[in-house]
Amino acid sequence: MEGSIVRAESAVKRIRAKDSRRRRADPGTGGTHVRARKRPTLRDVANETGLSVTQTSRALNGRYDVSARTRARVTEAAARIGYTPNLEARRLKMPGTRTNSIGLVLATRSQRFSDPYFGELLAALVDEAARNDCELQLSTPLVHEDPTASYERAVAAQRVDGFVVLRATRDDPRVLYLREENVPFVTFGRIDELGGHPAVNESIDCLRPAVDHLVALGHRRIGCLAEPLEHAIAGRRIASFHRSLADHGIEAEPAHVIPSGFREDAAAEATSQLLDTLDPPSALVAFNDLLAMGALRAAASHGLDVPGDLSIVGFDDIHAARFMSPPLTTLRHSPQTLGRELVTQLLKVIDDPVCADDIYITPELVMRQSTGPAP
Repeated sequence: MEGSIVRAESAVKRIRAKDSRRRRADPGTGGTHVRARKRPTLRDVANETGLSVTQTSRALNGRYDVSARTRARVTEAAARIGYTPNLEARRLKMPGTRTNSIGLVLATRSQRFSDPYFGELLAALVDEAARNDCELQLSTPLVHEDPTASYERAVAAQRVDGFVVLRATRDDPRVLYLREENVPFVTFGRIDELGGHPAVNESIDCLRPAVDHLVALGHRRIGCLAEPLEHAIAGRRIASFHRSLADHGIEAEPAHVIPSGFREDAAAEATSQLLDTLDPPSALVAFNDLLAMGALRAAASHGLDVPGDLSIVGFDDIHAARFMSPPLTTLRHSPQTLGRELVTQLLKVIDDPVCADDIYITPELVMRQSTGPAP
């Protein structure tokens, strides 16, 4: 008898589970677990038309540089799939609902918090925002959280009028989200050529002063300690490095160009590998001063004189650069200038989406004692 009761109870549970699944799948059954339909996004409209997200956004916003035919095509596709703009994001642009706050999300896995340059840039952003009667709101995502989650929360709560995006990367999910939601933002580094948002970028000649300086000293075997190349700024710098060398009739040895992270330890290890090769470079250009510091440490561990055996150029001109041993030749990249331009361009695009200009910054060479004639 007891076995029959157990079997009967199991059968009832199976029937109830089947009925529950049927109610969830069919809203007409009156079930309480109806799955909400996802709101069509700007990307869905872009997929429908075969256009990019940026082109689609510009068409829906009636931009002057989009043809009437394309605007009609995009508008029809939006109506067909039931797309409507995200009103919460749109309200960020309305003067009557301004918060006078701009957002900066610090991605803990990629930011160089201990890098003095980053600290100076953060201070510059705060100061420039204050000068424009705004406050800078900082937030960090939770561990292992989606990169866009912090942005989504800020947009939903209408906490800020727009965002500064640092360390933009190729196919950056933060940029794709902000474009899709039509939220004002500015990036440090241009990730593509489509435009549609303002960017503060480095000029195509950003590394030329360093390369010209080393070539003038007689160097021909010039290596490079690069930051991770998926970052827009690192891509800009590596292109400038190769272009500047080519203008002198020099081609960099592939083995002499090493992506080495952001910190001293990675640079020291990469430099040690270079110095152990049969034909090591006589000069190195580092993408930040901490990488240059690591190169100095590796040279010392190999018993090499800087600049007698190896010349080293950094990038950023952090305060400690002049106190390194020897004092570091570097490219001065003013954090105050960068912070001012990022805030200025963001406030412009908050006021008027058409003001999506690119600003280009060229660093200047500061010559100290870490560079000298080629051995």
